[in-house]
Amino acid sequence: MPANHAAKVLCLLLAVPLAGCAGRQLAAEPAPGTSLAGAWKLNPATSDDPQKVIERMRAEAIQRMSRQTQQAPEPNRHLDPLRNSQMMHVLAAALARGDFLTVKSSAGEVVFDYGTSVRSFTPGVHSVVSAEGGVGDQVSGWRGHEYVITVRAQMGPNIAEQYSLSPDGRHLIEKLSIGPAELPAVNLTRVYDPTSEAAPRQRPTND
Repeated sequence: MPANHAAKVLCLLLAVPLAGCAGRQLAAEPAPGTSLAGAWKLNPATSDDPQKVIERMRAEAIQRMSRQTQQAPEPNRHLDPLRNSQMMHVLAAALARGDFLTVKSSAGEVVFDYGTSVRSFTPGVHSVVSAEGGVGDQVSGWRGHEYVITVRAQMGPNIAEQYSLSPDGRHLIEKLSIGPAELPAVNLTRVYDPTSEAAPRQRPTND
């Protein structure tokens, strides 16, 4: 079988695409008329409750620990079973970005500005980035009307983010997927409304 044909077959068979496969699926340009640009603020009432996601993760971790030790579950353990969870670390880092998000898009760049931190991406480009447990292969780009960011970590959980507008174009929808790794995969959907409020800015440091 020719090498290029074998590579295509491999891309189709893998449940989680390799960076090279994902790179061919994501485009440098969005579908015509697509724009995520604007200032947005999280709407907790229409978003998933992250604490419920965390509690499900904690319950699953307790069950797994109990099966390993062949003991009955003990919900009131002194140590948090998620303390060393790589998936929890990824989720906590995502939540720590805050409630404000300004999206800027120009030729060859998409910027997510949270006020306290900024993430910049070049659509369609593969790069090696820091990830939970070490490093990971990152690919980001447009898939139709969605902007997609995937990180395939070498030693930690895979991460997928999807950003798109609601059908009426009035809300920004973020879909975050983490894992599976030491726990089953978790998903969190966050809904942002347009805002005129200014995002909090990180104070300058002397470092």
